[in-house]
Amino acid sequence: MKTIYFYDTSTKSFMYSDLIKDEVEIPVNATTIQPEVDGRGMYDPTWDGEKWVELSESDWIAKHKNDPQEPANPSDTDSTSEPNTVDQLKLMVGNLVAENAKKDQAIKQLQTMTGSLVAQIAELNKGGK
Repeated sequence: MKTIYFYDTSTKSFMYSDLIKDEVEIPVNATTIQPEVDGRGMYDPTWDGEKWVELSESDWIAKHKNDPQEPANPSDTDSTSEPNTVDQLKLMVGNLVAENAKKDQAIKQLQTMTGSLVAQIAELNKGGK
């Protein structure tokens, strides 16, 4: 078994990793090179065709400064002030946007995995004829 690291074919951004058998061909949108530098993870790793390239910490912060934030833990907030309806709606919209982004990412991962499995099945069918 070997670990492969998938990237988006259009943006080249890291998507996820997976294990495949040693004899299975690596998909075109994957590599065996782990996205890390000096044994640590990377900020938004992107595949350049030969290696993973990361954003600097300051670039990553600037890129993600407007990303929806996780809602605050209710026990961490001041319980004496009641949130108004607009604040509640903003929070709900932020939560839905974050949920939707996670689901979009999961769909992309499933599509990539499905393509890989179809290719593997086709290869196996060739060998059986």
